[in-house]
Amino acid sequence: MNVIISIVQISTPLIFASLGALSTEYAGVLAVFMEGAISLSAFLFVLFTVFFGNYWLGFLCSLLAILLLLFAFAFFTEKKQANPFLTGLSFNLFAAGITTQASARGLGVNGVIAFSQFDSSKHIPLLNNSVPAAIALVFALLFYLFLRCTKVGLNLRFSGEGGKVLEARGAAPSAYKIGSWLIAGFFAACAGASLVLKLGAFTPNISSGRGWTALAVVFLSYKHPLLCVPAALLFSAAEYSANILQTLKFISPSMILALPYLAALTAFILPAIIKKDFVGFSRIRNKA
Repeated sequence: MNVIISIVQISTPLIFASLGALSTEYAGVLAVFMEGAISLSAFLFVLFTVFFGNYWLGFLCSLLAILLLLFAFAFFTEKKQANPFLTGLSFNLFAAGITTQASARGLGVNGVIAFSQFDSSKHIPLLNNSVPAAIALVFALLFYLFLRCTKVGLNLRFSGEGGKVLEARGAAPSAYKIGSWLIAGFFAACAGASLVLKLGAFTPNISSGRGWTALAVVFLSYKHPLLCVPAALLFSAAEYSANILQTLKFISPSMILALPYLAALTAFILPAIIKKDFVGFSRIRNKA
């Protein structure tokens, strides 16, 4: 039971990130920017929490900041018809650069930024890791209901493949594409905050590839918000196993650290292989 609870807690930021990546996938935009958005929002969460001495104000301010930045990038992408893949990569580079500079000049700290380093946040108790995990599961359900039961959600689901249909109905596909960036920004802020609360600090590269893994989760779950949860749990189980295997001396540490990424690579390749074999089998059976 403790193992299951630990895996669910580990999966929290990945569930948030996957829901955000899913929103842009519906709009026909690959969420390349999720990696940078998670790291930047985590840094801003620490920055504003230290400044205000309150987690909720810190999260709200970091959320507003990341939404404004992503709106600017999304608006530029749609207005100039830029390649969203390239603008997403540029956001990742921007996030990496601004985090380093702001940390050094704003807080006078390089590397790890712990709440315990600042008097303003020493009195703030860390949340139990089960709280963000429960919130992530609730948001997965709410996002599913939003997509299935609301007009805006239904339009978002078809804004990527059915843009012409939306235009015929008087809706603007570009508005939904920009909106998908903002939804992804919200979930990125949740992922960043959950990572910081778990560690009690911000570390460089805190996202540790979760933004990229979220893309694998989206395809492994067949673009279904509820199925994102078990898919994220699968990758988190690999991460949990890697943490346990670090105690074994006869296994290379490099192989252990690569285990979650190997799981992501398998998730990309295996469905394609299965689908190819299934199509080939169907053709042989039809010829017979």
